Amino acid sequence: MKRYYTLLLFFALAAAAAVAATIQGRVVDETGAPIEFATVAILKADSTFITGTTTGAAGTFSIDAVSQASLVKVSYIGYQTVVAPCRGDVGTIALLPESTMLGEVTVTATRPVYKLTSEGIKTDVENTLLSRVGTASEVLQNLPGVQKDGNKVEVFGKGTPLIYINGRMMRNDTELAQIKSEDIKSVELITNPGAKYDASVESVILIKTRRPQGEGFGFNTTASYYQDRYATWALGADWNYRRRGLDVFGAVWYNDNRMRYREDVLLDVAGAEHWLIDGRLRTKRHANSIYTMLGLNYIPVGGIKRAHT
Repeated sequence: MKRYYTLLLFFALAAAAAVAATIQGRVVDETGAPIEFATVAILKADSTFITGTTTGAAGTFSIDAVSQASLVKVSYIGYQTVVAPCRGDVGTIALLPESTMLGEVTVTATRPVYKLTSEGIKTDVENTLLSRVGTASEVLQNLPGVQKDGNKVEVFGKGTPLIYINGRMMRNDTELAQIKSEDIKSVELITNPGAKYDASVESVILIKTRRPQGEGFGFNTTASYYQDRYATWALGADWNYRRRGLDVFGAVWYNDNRMRYREDVLLDVAGAEHWLIDGRLRTKRHANSIYTMLGLNYIPVGGIKRAHT
């Protein structure tokens, strides 16, 4: 009888594994038409991101089953985001228009135009709903295949990408907040970087603006302060000078970090002999650091070319 229950349990687990081999479904709009390039994210119960993909031409998606998968999150610019329980087959998910976004731009703005390239996906932003989301940071957040957590940008299955703005490598995350979405012409997500990039680079995002970013001198300052037992603070400034195709830039950052660590350990070991070990660890640390950077970039006025700095 015991052997019988063991075999029954084995087959039940095997059947469950077969059912959960993939997570699949289909995404459509309010009319039932398939939505291509919708972003599908698989989350844990606490909404922590695990993995993701984008829908195909028929609106379908399929992801290999992952442990701790609990929720599936589907989003697409101009539509309400849907979060549903994550099962082997989630069926058809219908997205409804986001009225607060579409209300004023139904006539003047359309869905973004996505184009598959040999290296990834190119998104036309100009005169689309993406041009109304605010800044370049929000544009990236709404790109298919891109996950954004705070200031961190991550490409599904490819980690943190290199980001270029008009051919110049982005120096600081704050640059994304300084570019208005209405000034962006297109964004290209490269998931198969060629030989022009370092072999360690797994993904690249190329942002191309409609017009050159403001010329002249500009700067940005940032300060942070944290108080615990000791105060920890940082102060930094980024600056740049743009003139026609020339871009001279630099940064200066200073960090002051203080920490006190305390650990008490009481170990009672009973055996042939009785040992009582009472240990205390006290650690203090004070670290100062300064970071400086200076660079030069030039983009010919006649056209934007990809360049490494």
